[in-house]
Amino acid sequence: MYELKDHELTLVAGAGFSSAIYSGLLAGVASTGGGAIIGGVHGGDGGGLLGIGSIGQCVGMCAGGAIGLVTGSIYGFAYGWDHSDEVENISVNFYKNVISGSFYPGTSTNNTVHL
Repeated sequence: MYELKDHELTLVAGAGFSSAIYSGLLAGVASTGGGAIIGGVHGGDGGGLLGIGSIGQCVGMCAGGAIGLVTGSIYGFAYGWDHSDEVENISVNFYKNVISGSFYPGTSTNNTVHL
């Protein structure tokens, strides 16, 4: 019986499925956090009732988290099929930036997101 070599294993149908699932879960969790942070920061921008905007912030966090979960999972699954290590690095770097305080939930003057 013929044993498949490492480069042949990646060509077998469904060989990248487990790494794609892992990447989808990891990116989904990271994007949920990012979406909730951005939604919470910008959800109450309009002021709302009595100028507080707390209801808008709550809705922004929930909607941002839900949108982040869906889009992050799709991105992680699609991109993680071949590049699961890059998806893991992106997710880990995102959380490192959030913990260290260097994550800015907005855009700079040249429209690039600070991560």
